[in-house]
Amino acid sequence: MRQSRSVLDRQRYLDHLDADIDAFAAAVEAGPLDAPVPWCGTWRLADLTVHLGGVHRWATSAVVLGSPPRQAPDDPAPADARALAGWLRAGGQRLLAVLRELDLDGPTWHPFPVEKVGAVWPRRQAQEASVHRWDAQRAIGLAPTIDPLLAADGIDEYFAVALPRLIRREGVVAPTEPLLVRTIDTGDGWLVAGDGVTVVAVDDVQPHGELAGAAQDELLRLWRRPVPDDALTVTGAARGWLELGGM
Repeated sequence: MRQSRSVLDRQRYLDHLDADIDAFAAAVEAGPLDAPVPWCGTWRLADLTVHLGGVHRWATSAVVLGSPPRQAPDDPAPADARALAGWLRAGGQRLLAVLRELDLDGPTWHPFPVEKVGAVWPRRQAQEASVHRWDAQRAIGLAPTIDPLLAADGIDEYFAVALPRLIRREGVVAPTEPLLVRTIDTGDGWLVAGDGVTVVAVDDVQPHGELAGAAQDELLRLWRRPVPDDALTVTGAARGWLELGGM
């Protein structure tokens, strides 16, 4: 089984991030801004835009300061909703500029229970933007897709970075039963289990459930996004793992 690791390099993460920022902004321009995003609670497209733009500004500040941001951004979301797309692009481009210069092996601050090195940031921001770009496009009636290799990396990042944070922050308890996750399009696999504190990669144990399907569908389902009923094979303990959701 593949252990938790990043499979893309910085440039590929940033290329995906750049493209997804632009595609998200285009969805905002197409509208309508009150389009519901029901898998994100009561959010509408405008709320989702404010969220992602805020994440970009928060992450930029964290990278530059090397510590938790303690002040609101200098350019909060505009009151005029028609300006949201430009505001999103502006914040995204500042984030990209900072991430291009970041020392990937150097020390940094971030809120995730993994090694505090710069390489976490390009990966996390690319994954955040890919799912939310999918959200925005789906909300306005498009049929969005996520690159299979990026999606497979997103599955790895979900178990290695995002879910451990959720466990610590929200007190979520991951199932102890080992789960086998297989992507039928990229040929990747993970065998993971919860230990009460985080999620760990395990080997040479019998899984108690399996999640199998295309990488995009698996990633979206792990984040509690809607996928076709017949897109995934879900057996045993996989049902409990899929209830954990994400940030």
